[in-house]
Amino acid sequence: MKNSRLFEILYLLVEKRAITAGELAERLEVSERTIYRDVDALSAAGIPVFTQKGQGGGIRLMDQFVLDRALLSQAQQDEILFALQATLATGGGGDRDTLARLSALFRREGGDWLEVDFTGWGSGAAERENFALVKRSILERRPLSFTYYSSAGERSRRTAEPARLVFKGGNWYLSAFCRSRQDWRIFRLVRMEDLTPEAGTFQPRRPPERRTSARRIPGGNTLCLRFAPSAAWRVRDYFHPGQIHRGPDGCLLVSCNFPEDQWLLSFLLSFGSQLEVLSPACWRDLLAGEAKKLAAVYETGQTLSGLEAYADISGGDQQPAQHKEVLPMEERKFCQCCAMPLDRPEDAGTEADGSPSGDYCRYCYQKGAFTAPEATMEDIIAFNLKFNAENGHPFGPQEEAEKMMRGWFPTLKRWRTT
Repeated sequence: MKNSRLFEILYLLVEKRAITAGELAERLEVSERTIYRDVDALSAAGIPVFTQKGQGGGIRLMDQFVLDRALLSQAQQDEILFALQATLATGGGGDRDTLARLSALFRREGGDWLEVDFTGWGSGAAERENFALVKRSILERRPLSFTYYSSAGERSRRTAEPARLVFKGGNWYLSAFCRSRQDWRIFRLVRMEDLTPEAGTFQPRRPPERRTSARRIPGGNTLCLRFAPSAAWRVRDYFHPGQIHRGPDGCLLVSCNFPEDQWLLSFLLSFGSQLEVLSPACWRDLLAGEAKKLAAVYETGQTLSGLEAYADISGGDQQPAQHKEVLPMEERKFCQCCAMPLDRPEDAGTEADGSPSGDYCRYCYQKGAFTAPEATMEDIIAFNLKFNAENGHPFGPQEEAEKMMRGWFPTLKRWRTT
């Protein structure tokens, strides 16, 4: 018991460098006389500890004193080295000099037994540089300005006071006080671009309490899902084993709760025909509606780039998809405003004399004039990205969709002349 108390006194002195006998006695629940006896025992063991009277005095360690490695067990040494390796893996731990020195001090070999990599597949130097810049801004308490893309594809310039980095669900996030919105926000690091540290520093704010539970899905019901056996590998990647039950037919049954947002819709749609939502009914209806919209893109020639909402397929006289002739890309015509395919005569806009337009669709061009004459190329791209985000990302992730549009749209007739 006494040895344990002596070690605790020593660690407190190393941390604080000076502390009063009264503070030690209160913390260790012993008398001050016992504390002074312990100090004598430490001094007799060769620890350079002494007492100083007067204001600001107390029990002190000599400034040059450091702990010997023998005070840490092998398990504790391993924990320290592991923590350093994990910090280096984030890309923000500087060079490996500290790790190398501690490994030599602890006389540990085989320090490469563990590799921790928090980066995503395909991430490069830019992502690592952004991480290091965010980390430095947090430690130096410097405001950070950056361009941010929301999950809806909206682009904005933000200035924030970074507070902490959060790793959750395989992704890095920044918790920060957004000066632009005057509130706390969570930013996903891969959506942050053009990071610029601002001049000056800020006083740290108290961050909001961390949420311990997610919002429940509509109606407060549990989401019940059935997955085909072929989706087993993804199911086990995303769900806890306790949530997964194998049915007699080999399908996997999952019961869970998810936050109610657009991400959930995109996540469920990503399984395609390998997933059936069993309940609640509102999510079955929602996925059925999205499936109709997706079918409309391929079965009717409609696209996602029009300035109006496209009608759902309602079982009319459309020719079945398997019997339609699909033209090569170089033979197809596209609206020279929004890039909608002009595969059907009724998709074409009209000239002033009522004849079909050879360049523009009916959503963009009527009676010889644009339906949205004040619209810019940026407006059309923003509309398409919003549609993409709200309909399960049929154009792919927002970043890839935007890159494709920005490379293609400047070649369209309407935007070549502006």
